[in-house]
Amino acid sequence: MEHVAAEELRERGCTVITVSPRQLVFSGPPSVLEQPPRTVDDVFLLALSAPDPGPTRSALGALSRLVASTPFDVVEATFLSVSASMAGRRTYSRYDVEDAVGTVLASRFGAVYVSRRNGRVPPAGAVDWRVTIDQRGVHIGLRGNRPPLHRRPWKVASVPGTLHPPVAAAMVRLAGVRTGEVVVDPCCGAGTLLVEAPVPGVGSDLAGVAAARVNAHHRPDIAWLTADARRLPYPDASVDHIITNPPWNRQVTARGTVAEFLREWRRVLRPGGRLTCLSPWPSLTGFHTLARYPISLFGQHPVITVCQR
Repeated sequence: MEHVAAEELRERGCTVITVSPRQLVFSGPPSVLEQPPRTVDDVFLLALSAPDPGPTRSALGALSRLVASTPFDVVEATFLSVSASMAGRRTYSRYDVEDAVGTVLASRFGAVYVSRRNGRVPPAGAVDWRVTIDQRGVHIGLRGNRPPLHRRPWKVASVPGTLHPPVAAAMVRLAGVRTGEVVVDPCCGAGTLLVEAPVPGVGSDLAGVAAARVNAHHRPDIAWLTADARRLPYPDASVDHIITNPPWNRQVTARGTVAEFLREWRRVLRPGGRLTCLSPWPSLTGFHTLARYPISLFGQHPVITVCQR
């Protein structure tokens, strides 16, 4: 989804400098956080960029020395945490990277470093740093003590299989929703897709919509109802967009077949209407495929398919 995030950042007046797997480096006005981009997990103030320290454990010492010798602005912190991710085969873990960087930063700023190793969770208010390492190099960024952008303040209720908000925002953008169109999600779960959409919508789910109603308390333009995705209460050819994350028979068991879902969704979509679907299904029979975007999500590899009736 990096290309989707890059497009949104450019629309916000930012200059995208590099795009690599799971990461974008960009410059932009400070106001970018006043109305944060919807399609990114988080934004960090870049504090250090350097070549890849290497794939062996000797890289950890080199990384510690690099952090110790790099001038940083003073950061006031009582507790400090680090989250890291890496690409490529290496003989050290993300926790090794976090501890190597966090220990040095805490010493420099007079803070207590809280490791995430063994599932530990930093205390509220901890100042968080981010480290990414790949073949392009190492980047260290500062989030501070604000919550990550992907933790939407409105999303307080959840259900099994609920969708990650930045992925939902990306799906809405890829669908090409325009002002005046109505979005329907027949497998709405906790309502994430519709809350991320900037237009009115209708959400339904066979299991009920209690969680969606809680999350969408600030969106009176969204209607919620309990309905079977195979028998929707809409006339033929009456819907502009269906954007949905149907059950994959993993966290949520599907009550019905793929063919039944697709047949009903084709019935209610108007000619030219779009179906944007996140699923592991290899094809969407009866629709003209416009684009497919494979993604990695919680260890699975589904595809966002944008297609037209």
